[in-house]
Amino acid sequence: MSFDQDALDQARRNQALGLPAGVMLAPMWRRVLAQLLDQLIIAVPVVVVALISGIRSTDDLADKQFVINLAVVLSAFTYDFAMIGQWGRTVGKFALGTRVVRVDTGGRVLWSSSAIRALIPLAAGVIPSIGSALSLVVYATAFWHPRRQGFHDRAAGTIVINANT
Repeated sequence: MSFDQDALDQARRNQALGLPAGVMLAPMWRRVLAQLLDQLIIAVPVVVVALISGIRSTDDLADKQFVINLAVVLSAFTYDFAMIGQWGRTVGKFALGTRVVRVDTGGRVLWSSSAIRALIPLAAGVIPSIGSALSLVVYATAFWHPRRQGFHDRAAGTIVINANT
């Protein structure tokens, strides 16, 4: 198969999925690894601050659970919102060669879309008892969606593509 045929096949796939010409959806393994790296980047500073503030036992952790959860949620929102809004990529996405773009144009993500995209998994995650599972569902739905969009991507009107497209 020639390069021209590959490009033509890609253009047809994109048209059938309602995607902008010339973009290639990022593989799910890259998205998962990028997300894991981003979670680590968010969690490590919160853990360091918790240790510095004197949390040494599970009793200390239980006493300060609300504050720690709030710190994680605010850190995660700020990180995702600012990075996607400004560069279309988080550190994890930079490292794994992916970026977030608008599904309609393939262009830069709007700040409002960046906020929605960051807020959806966090809002699901704060629901008592089932929040972690719901947050995982928000992301996991991308595995079954034809455009590889999780609930957060669909709500924000975004897709994750290979950065070199």
